[in-house]
Amino acid sequence: MKNFNFRSWLLSLLLLAVIVVTNKSYAQLTGTKNIPGDYADLATAITDLNTQGVGAGGVTINLLAGNPQTAPAGGYVITATGTLADQITFTGNSNTVTASNALVAGQLFDGIIKIVGGDFITIQGFTLNENAANTTTAAATNNMTEWGVALLYATTTNGCQNVSILNNTISLGATYQNAFGIYANSTHAATTVTTSASATTTAGANNNLTVKGNTISNVNMGVVVVGPTAAADMNNNVSIGGTTALEGNSITFGVSNAISSYANVSGTVNGILVRNSINVTVSNNNLLSNGTATVGTLNGIQFPTFSNSPTGTFTQNINNNISMILIISKPKLLV
Repeated sequence: MKNFNFRSWLLSLLLLAVIVVTNKSYAQLTGTKNIPGDYADLATAITDLNTQGVGAGGVTINLLAGNPQTAPAGGYVITATGTLADQITFTGNSNTVTASNALVAGQLFDGIIKIVGGDFITIQGFTLNENAANTTTAAATNNMTEWGVALLYATTTNGCQNVSILNNTISLGATYQNAFGIYANSTHAATTVTTSASATTTAGANNNLTVKGNTISNVNMGVVVVGPTAAADMNNNVSIGGTTALEGNSITFGVSNAISSYANVSGTVNGILVRNSINVTVSNNNLLSNGTATVGTLNGIQFPTFSNSPTGTFTQNINNNISMILIISKPKLLV
């Protein structure tokens, strides 16, 4: 009997140790997590967040000043989901994050930061740059970065909700036709960008998207937001810019209209493009074409035709934006 009791006690003790270790290993992230300090680098922090999730009160991933990073091939991929009470914030403190120089040739879905199905996420205060070693722009063989920040669905019923992209500096490939500063598209999967496959519920859309205070340059398209194609599923509440000049985005754009066939993205060149979205505000943005000779149409702000006509009451507010389109012509010889 004594031997039996000892074995039972020992077994219980071992089980308790396993529970303690398991809980410690899978503790959700809360509070402020510093890099370096809590994590060696941004990639490690994102991997842990995606694995463990976010706990009560939310988490801030804080990249301490003076710690530049290089993104992994294809970009950082954030899949974690917060809530209204438990939000996820990434603070860059003006650190430069450089794109990888090991991108797959011909791939059209490389980014620096990609949010795939994540909710209640803020990306703020980063400097996101193309890698100087990436120079091949032909789409079929390119080694360029397509997106500074991208929002993509995880499934057609799991999009990116309540995301804010604030006060970042984004500079990509100045001669690359597929360079998008900020890109949110609910009509294709994360890795099949030229095949239309729309989100099928409003949960697959990018609702409550805020883009404020960003400086975007060396891109063909500044900000692109495309919602689901069905009228009932379209993006709701998109804000690009804000009520003051400081909240507006500064966008220098324009390379060529030879854009690859991204699903439901206009073939024209645009500083800001918003499609299949209702209750949209575009305010106090400063848009400047970079003067590159562009074949085709060049727009400051474009709202293409809805894929399907929405119903009900909604608003589209476009105000206090400054748009300058520079046209460069060949000089004529006077005789």
